[in-house]
Amino acid sequence: MTDPKDTAQQQPKFEWDYDVPDTLFWRDLPFTAGRNFLTCYSPSELEDMNFDGTLSVPARFAFLLSLLEARLATRKAAAAPVLLHVADYPEWSRLILGIQTMQKYLDAPEQAETLRIMLETSEGDRRVPWLNMLAEFKLKHGEYAEAERLECEVLPWMQKHEKLGIDSPQALGTTRRIIEALWRQGGSKVDEARRLAEETAVLVEAMGPSKSVKYQEEERQMLRDLVAELEKS
Repeated sequence: MTDPKDTAQQQPKFEWDYDVPDTLFWRDLPFTAGRNFLTCYSPSELEDMNFDGTLSVPARFAFLLSLLEARLATRKAAAAPVLLHVADYPEWSRLILGIQTMQKYLDAPEQAETLRIMLETSEGDRRVPWLNMLAEFKLKHGEYAEAERLECEVLPWMQKHEKLGIDSPQALGTTRRIIEALWRQGGSKVDEARRLAEETAVLVEAMGPSKSVKYQEEERQMLRDLVAELEKS
């Protein structure tokens, strides 16, 4: 009989996976908030930081945002007169992603400007993740047709990407946003959304032999929760 622990150890670890510390500060925060902050710093830098787990969740997001904004300002000054996204695009991208993540969870209006800046300073495939985030922003703010348009532009790229694929968490997350964007437009779009939800459910159930199978139960539940929420709307 296979030991569940052995099975877990055999599951592939993807480049977007990250071991966020299981501490009071991080425990109640979304995984993406932890990962997108922690990847901006070295282990030694993180050891010198004080993460106060008694802060409220919004206060923690605000604290992380302030640290990231300060680091971005420092890095910009160090790179001058060269622009940071030219001098060190990977670091620029990590910092902006971290800032945008905290702004998203704080529902800060500055998020729109952050997305605009990143799209203006990115080219080619580098733009795709930011288009995806812009679509999520549009969806949250009721611009459903535009969210649908953007996500339909992003999805084929994700499905064909060698590191992602049709049943990757990224592609399935994008598909869920298309379902929601369609549904919330009403009319015949609701039927289109239902069909896409059914097709996606079949895809999730077929994940058995896929490299993304470790996400199957989570993806199954998120799709069910979304459809249940939309049915009530």
